[in-house]
Amino acid sequence: MQGYAVTYIVTFIGNTPFLCHPLLLMALHSRALRVPHLEIKVEEPCEKSYREAISSLIETKGIEGIVTGDVSPIDRTHRNWIEERCKGLPIKVIKPLWGLDPYRILNEVVSSRIKAIFTCVKQPWFGEEWLGRELDKGSLKDLQALNKKYGIDPCGEKGEYHTMVVDAPIFSEAVEISKFSKQKNESLFFIKINKFFLKPKD
Repeated sequence: MQGYAVTYIVTFIGNTPFLCHPLLLMALHSRALRVPHLEIKVEEPCEKSYREAISSLIETKGIEGIVTGDVSPIDRTHRNWIEERCKGLPIKVIKPLWGLDPYRILNEVVSSRIKAIFTCVKQPWFGEEWLGRELDKGSLKDLQALNKKYGIDPCGEKGEYHTMVVDAPIFSEAVEISKFSKQKNESLFFIKINKFFLKPKD
């Protein structure tokens, strides 16, 4: 990571459960990466709670930087959430993807043999047939068509879709999702993961 040593994977947990990304699955990511996983509770008001949580990480874990995968501002008001929470704190915010062309990012994900699947998609742009689909050359072509037709962000930066990595060259083991169901909540289609585990890589 640009010369930095990643010492923790941090998940900030709010009062509302994640729809399609169980904490236990995130723990498997931690094991596959061989990096400790920290679950940190945040609550309203979120701005204050996040700042207090990050301050605690600095004081108790000695972290000097925090990495965010954001690509671009959500709108003119909301730019980079983590960066805004870290203002004035003795910590560096590292944004390796910020400002990059979204198609460059997606193509590098695919060409790097990172396997990710679509776990949550939003109407009216996507249907439930996208759930469980792999992010590959075929889906990239379809995302490009949706961008041209509707103007969606190719990387889903405005919440159009979410993905979950299940394998990557840096994983010691792959994540196997052997059972899930497709569900709907208002305009969102999402997968509910029922059975998952780590398996040896081919």
